[in-house]
Amino acid sequence: MRSIIMFTSKYDSAKKIWSGGHLAPFHDESVSLGRALYYTLARDPQRLAQISGDTGLRVTNGEICDQMLKIASNLSLKGAKRDQVIAIVAKNGPLIAPATFAAFLLAIPVNTLDPNYVMAEIAHMFTQTQPSIVFCDHDNYSTVKSALIENKSSAKIINFGPRISGVENIDDYLVKTGFEDSLEIPDVDGQTCGLILCSSGTTGLSKGVSLTHQHFLYLSANPYFFDFRQDSVMLCFSSLYWLSGILHLLFTTFNGMTRIITTQPFSPEHFLKMVDQYKVTHMLSAPVYLAAVLDSTLLTPTSLANLREYMVGGSVVPEEKWSRMQEYLPNGYVRIVYGMSELGFATRQDYKTKKYCVGKLAPDVQMKIVNINNENLGPGEKGEICFKSRFRFLGYTRNAKATAEMIDKDGWVHTGDIGFVDNDGDLHIADRMKEILKYSNHHISPSEIENIICRFPEVEYVAVVGIPDPVCTDLPAALVVLREDANITADDIYQLVASNLSNPKHLRGGVYFVDLLPLTPSGKVIKNKVKEKAIELYRARCQ
Repeated sequence: MRSIIMFTSKYDSAKKIWSGGHLAPFHDESVSLGRALYYTLARDPQRLAQISGDTGLRVTNGEICDQMLKIASNLSLKGAKRDQVIAIVAKNGPLIAPATFAAFLLAIPVNTLDPNYVMAEIAHMFTQTQPSIVFCDHDNYSTVKSALIENKSSAKIINFGPRISGVENIDDYLVKTGFEDSLEIPDVDGQTCGLILCSSGTTGLSKGVSLTHQHFLYLSANPYFFDFRQDSVMLCFSSLYWLSGILHLLFTTFNGMTRIITTQPFSPEHFLKMVDQYKVTHMLSAPVYLAAVLDSTLLTPTSLANLREYMVGGSVVPEEKWSRMQEYLPNGYVRIVYGMSELGFATRQDYKTKKYCVGKLAPDVQMKIVNINNENLGPGEKGEICFKSRFRFLGYTRNAKATAEMIDKDGWVHTGDIGFVDNDGDLHIADRMKEILKYSNHHISPSEIENIICRFPEVEYVAVVGIPDPVCTDLPAALVVLREDANITADDIYQLVASNLSNPKHLRGGVYFVDLLPLTPSGKVIKNKVKEKAIELYRARCQ
């Protein structure tokens, strides 16, 4: 068994900057993701790489390697080139891995989109990334085709699933060309783009986040960041649109693990079934999915006995949810990971440290906390969290303005998150800077109010936003999803907040019960849509 390294946060009191440790790179800078994946797959061809939770189909490293070489060889023969972009708009089907790996092998940047995107959203991203080839599912082909027509693009579509008349199918790329063994695998450098992720779009239109091959090799091929073993089985519901989906694919391949994939959306029932059926040891999800599992009537004290790590990230984890989930992990622990598409993960919580922090810095990462004047702050002082990494992202594709707003002249990435570092070097997240409310000059953290409301066990989900007010700026309001057996009232919630928080944080904008909250496919609350709904309900109440 490999030992995971302890993350550290060394503080320079003169500069007011925290630094993680240092790890030597595992690959030469010229090695691409594709070459590293090829070596990994070919070295252990009999290892079980992937199981489809939909069909039970099992695939080995050797089979994925063979499929990858065939797809790459066919793409190359049909004119695919390094200066192009390949887009993938598909769910986690059995051929998503070799298709993605084939693009990496040819050093062609891959742009992964949400398979649930509507036409306008796909067209918006394609305007930025301008793909020449698009892999998509059978059931979203017409949407992808319409987006290409909207953009006047002649990109080739390759369809996963049943054949569509007049459209190339993935099966056409799984035939031998005779050139698989002589396929040229290009070298890369530290500035070669490997992936273009979409920013999550929780606060606006998505942008294309350009990231290097070296960035992902460092994040995923490092065997010391997490408790990964060769008997590990990992489950993640995220498509490749999400950083978590990409890391699921790469973590499992590079570390000799088995991944469980599914095209089905998350549900507690489906999750618990697959955890039991496949003896899942590692789970990666957003906090909202963790909360849904906790509220399932199917969850028992032994349901999660096989889990060694429940990794959760993407938004603030309520303290009450963290503690409750830990009780269901007799042989494991909840590990909070903090990061963003532009960085990967920047911190990791060690389970023996404090419960309600996101931990210390990853190796080769620096951090500072700044105030509104961009002045560095010290321990215990709250401000915007900024990072600098050895593997910095390349910027937003065809969006210099947004890139300049994210990365300052000294190379610091401004996250837009508010937090502080305690005297032990552990980072604590308070809120998103753009989500901070202001009531009569008092700054209010929505997550602070959400944590109070989550003390009610009857509350399944909650989101706090501000109702615009001409005098007070924001009136805090809560949209709440209750469990089926709940019998609490809006006034109960109002009074709980009022009795635990100062006057400016009271829910003057109201408490509203809703059937569901608008979520991204990976489980992040879309706060701008929550705000629209809250304003609508507030106005209806005031009439």
